[in-house]
Amino acid sequence: MGGILRRRPRRLPRRARSWRRLSREDKRGTLIFALGAMILIALVVSALQVVRSPARDFDKVTLCNPHLPRFAQHLVVIDASDTLSAYQIRFLKTHLSGLLESAAVNDRFSIFVLDDHYNGLSEPVINLCKPHSGEDVSALTANQQFVQALYRQRFEQPLDHAIGRAVSGGEQPVSPIYEALSDVVALNHLDPAAENVYLTIVSDMIQNSRAGSVFKRGSAAIDQLPLIDLRRARTRVYWLDRAKYQRYQTAELEASWQDYLGSVSRLEEIQRVRD
Repeated sequence: MGGILRRRPRRLPRRARSWRRLSREDKRGTLIFALGAMILIALVVSALQVVRSPARDFDKVTLCNPHLPRFAQHLVVIDASDTLSAYQIRFLKTHLSGLLESAAVNDRFSIFVLDDHYNGLSEPVINLCKPHSGEDVSALTANQQFVQALYRQRFEQPLDHAIGRAVSGGEQPVSPIYEALSDVVALNHLDPAAENVYLTIVSDMIQNSRAGSVFKRGSAAIDQLPLIDLRRARTRVYWLDRAKYQRYQTAELEASWQDYLGSVSRLEEIQRVRD
């Protein structure tokens, strides 16, 4: 009864006993293996996050990404009712190339031509958002060659082709400039997701349709045009000079267009482009 009770030594868990029996080399190898497994799991999780990232979610037709901001829509209306001169074609291509280069990813390009068949605006010659190019993505998170091919095949090449189509029109019996601008609003071509809308009009500005004809009324034809709501648009006009219309392309006509476009939109400039 008076004996001393001895405590039994606490037995270590089986895993701990197994770990203690391992040699130093085995322990080091096990730690390296565990560390490698953790790194591999982290890479897999990171890859899944990249694949599921909203930045990779874009419309397969327009290339527009609803999860990224759209800083601008570049909306271009080209009047090809008369053939453009070689200089005017080169000027237009240079201007559009500059817009493309300075545009941010997910900015929208919408290009239209005046259409005498619809007596207004054509179907969009192109209506795409600028995707990432291979130069602005990381090789760790994306296939650069795939991204570059997508950029060239789905955006850059169609844009070049669209510009070529837009400037290759021949002479048309009407020049519905007002109707085309009215269609921009009526057909909802202003992108509501764009923070800024830049409207570029490339035309000789010789309005000639049922709404009004410069050939018949001169600059007064512009003064009588109904108002439309293009207040979101910052408008720039590239006025195509034509030798055969010199008598109609007067300072009075330019002033009338300046007043009209300034009243319906945020007119920035009317720039003359020589023939």
